[in-house]
Amino acid sequence: MKTKIIPVMLVLASCMICFAQGNTNKTIIHGVSSADGKSDVSERILEECLQSLPKSSDLSPVVSSNTAFLKEINDDPSRNEQVQTFSASLDINYMLYQKVLVIVATSTVQGQEPVMKVMEKNLRQSKHFESNSSNGDIFAGRSHRQYYFSSADAARNDVIRQATAWLRQQASVACSK
Repeated sequence: MKTKIIPVMLVLASCMICFAQGNTNKTIIHGVSSADGKSDVSERILEECLQSLPKSSDLSPVVSSNTAFLKEINDDPSRNEQVQTFSASLDINYMLYQKVLVIVATSTVQGQEPVMKVMEKNLRQSKHFESNSSNGDIFAGRSHRQYYFSSADAARNDVIRQATAWLRQQASVACSK
């Protein structure tokens, strides 16, 4: 409230001076202040890269199985049976290195310079992969066809293929040692 009163008082004081001097030209000054004393903290990323990415040979997915009753397996109308299906998942954990510029700006009447500081951080990250059943080696159903993996190796290979492709893509943003 005080910050709004000060500009209004300045306008009134300038008008009173104009009238006291007998000046016929009048100047009205209107000012708005945002000097509320609050601080605004923001970050700007200066540098970012991935650390400690695993090698594709070190990946070991978790394989799970499920039993499902499938109709018309691989378009054979006589094959309606219980089939064991497989899926695989994999989590890749890595560190993200960031160099950031932290800017703290305070809106005050005195007009302080913003405080800037460069900081380095290491953040834990994780990327999750699931085997994609549409790449499966068997299918069931006629109008609403669904695919499945019939072996643990097929599900494992699918998720490793996805994770390996992602690792290759990340090679360009890996930190140089």
